[in-house]
Amino acid sequence: MLERTAAPLREQVVEVLRASIIRGELAPGSRITEKATEQRLGVSRTVVREALRQLESERLVRSQPGLGPIVAEITPDEARQLYEVRAALEATAARLAARHGDKEKIRILLEAFERIGDEPPSTLEELLEIKNSFYDALVEAGHNRIIGEQLTHVQARISQLRSVTLSSPSRHSTMREEIRGVVEAIVRGDEQRAFELSVQHVMAASAIALKHLAEREATHG
Repeated sequence: MLERTAAPLREQVVEVLRASIIRGELAPGSRITEKATEQRLGVSRTVVREALRQLESERLVRSQPGLGPIVAEITPDEARQLYEVRAALEATAARLAARHGDKEKIRILLEAFERIGDEPPSTLEELLEIKNSFYDALVEAGHNRIIGEQLTHVQARISQLRSVTLSSPSRHSTMREEIRGVVEAIVRGDEQRAFELSVQHVMAASAIALKHLAEREATHG
């Protein structure tokens, strides 16, 4: 049941459903029943439908003939494109952070990086929260919130694949070293190196995700 806040009910329902998709509680291909959502959240059918239309515009939900709204699945080609966009956004944010060099924001970025730690946290949800905090700090250091807004949309679209990449064996330590290189380049003010290492970091995750999708298609094909 939703608590009544100043935010419109539609926005609250969108946030709840989006978070459920990102966390994997609503798996790709699963149905989203309007009546069940209406009863669970204590809102009207109209509000639920408006929220689902919003999520459909974000391509997190799609309408399946005969089934109704379902959680959208990502094809390998869509995943490739999303990771390419993510790489461009993150790398640009890193370049801008290196360019501006705001001491206070760099300090916050370093603290966010240290939170990643040498060992992965006990839950994937906690790791995603830590990684997202790092990207928030990166965007703030780059002084470009539009990049942050776009990156949030992209991250939501590939949320189901982030769980695959982050839980891959030995990925945590490798990922941390990749990000360390980006942060060190930012601290030095090396824009080009920060950009290049950011692209490499995202493409490493992309390779894991695309391999997973290829194996999934081979299994179900």
